[in-house]
Amino acid sequence: MNLTYGVIAVVGVLIAISLALIVADPNETPESRELTIPENNIAQIEEKLNQISVNPSLLTSTSNVGEALVFEVEFMDDDGNIVDHVNYDVFATQNSDSILSETAAHRHPGKYPVHESSALGDSVIDITVVVQGLGHGEDIYGPKGIETAFTLTPAVAAQTATSTEIRTADNSGMSMDCQESLDCYTPSIVTVSVGDAVTMINSDSTAAMHSFTAGTVDGFTPSPSGTFDTGIMSADDIFEWTPESAGEVPYYCLLHTWMQGTIIVE
Repeated sequence: MNLTYGVIAVVGVLIAISLALIVADPNETPESRELTIPENNIAQIEEKLNQISVNPSLLTSTSNVGEALVFEVEFMDDDGNIVDHVNYDVFATQNSDSILSETAAHRHPGKYPVHESSALGDSVIDITVVVQGLGHGEDIYGPKGIETAFTLTPAVAAQTATSTEIRTADNSGMSMDCQESLDCYTPSIVTVSVGDAVTMINSDSTAAMHSFTAGTVDGFTPSPSGTFDTGIMSADDIFEWTPESAGEVPYYCLLHTWMQGTIIVE
């Protein structure tokens, strides 16, 4: 009897489950879980940009006295990665005078502003880069108003030295005629630059002895300046002098004081 009641109970449970499945709507969708909406993307970008470090450096050309300084500004984060879309101002002064002032510059990938100053003097250049944030238009984030200072010293451009020859004229030691025509030395007046070589040659074909002596002559009384003095030169002797400062340097011959010339150094 107890077994019969047990079977009946099991059958009843199975029937109840079957009825429940029959009654349930097969098209009914299970209830969804509530989803958490993530933070707005713009806000996330703004937060990241406000945390990024921006370190400027200069990519310069050679800065020579008398020429313009040409350079770019590159930006990197603390890990050495290049940062673009940087807005910045850049200023340069020399002797407290402005030689460059550019605001609202923007370093964009593949489009890097090139800054050019006015002509440089020979004193130190002070450059200031002011970072004004990252982004475009009104959506500017990140560090603003952060200044970084740089200094550069212009170089004097290397110049190629030249050589100028001055020769004694033929028969200049025997006749004073060359004094009137101003060709006892040829040429008697030359213009050279500081650092140029001046080569003095006794080329008088009469084999007369001469000198090139810096100074002046009053009548027949010489006054050597000590700037240079070849001493007495025999035929074909050569002497070289390199001027170190600008100015006019008159000279004459110790043995024939009517022989006179001038070297103009610029």
